[in-house]
Amino acid sequence: MTKFDESTATAQELWDWCMREYESRNPVINKLIDRFYRSIQKNLPSLEQGEKVLEVGCGAGESTRRIVPMMPRGVQYQASEYDARYVECLLRTDLGVPVRQESVYELQRADKEFRLVIMLEVLEHLEDYEKALSELFRVSAKYVLISVPNEPLWRFLNLARGKYISTLGNTPDHINHWSPGGLRKLLGKYGRVLHMSTPLPWIIALAEKRAD
Repeated sequence: MTKFDESTATAQELWDWCMREYESRNPVINKLIDRFYRSIQKNLPSLEQGEKVLEVGCGAGESTRRIVPMMPRGVQYQASEYDARYVECLLRTDLGVPVRQESVYELQRADKEFRLVIMLEVLEHLEDYEKALSELFRVSAKYVLISVPNEPLWRFLNLARGKYISTLGNTPDHINHWSPGGLRKLLGKYGRVLHMSTPLPWIIALAEKRAD
């Protein structure tokens, strides 16, 4: 069986690969993912009709599909993704919210444009994560919601299931690693952490932007 190469995959191949985890029939995986999104919902701040939300790095849009129904009626939800292949598929499948291709390092958005900015499972992949966070907090008027793998628990669990042995359990392309305390300290540079949850094996944090 040929090993999947994300860098050379077509738009459809990338889409199918990404969605495979969400479409898993493994009840343990399904339970973990459902618990993750329940924690996302518990960490969402109060929003009102007409306020805007931006999700950065939406990938195949599964997170968007799950989070939009959690929003109060009348909230304006938008999504963005860097990889043009995902955007191509999202536009074909009609995600139901506006989608724009853009880099987290250079969001084509106005300062304080969104009441809430969300970025899930992206920060661990970024070479310049502080620049990315600066952009998220720049376009946020109030809140930023982040999720990352809970380390070193994430790697221990990978090893326990016999995955990524050669890299001591580190998932390929995870170049940054945070514990709950480490993530709290990092986000503290930009604002105040209001809530933090640790649904196995992730960390979810809601931060309030520091006043200018």
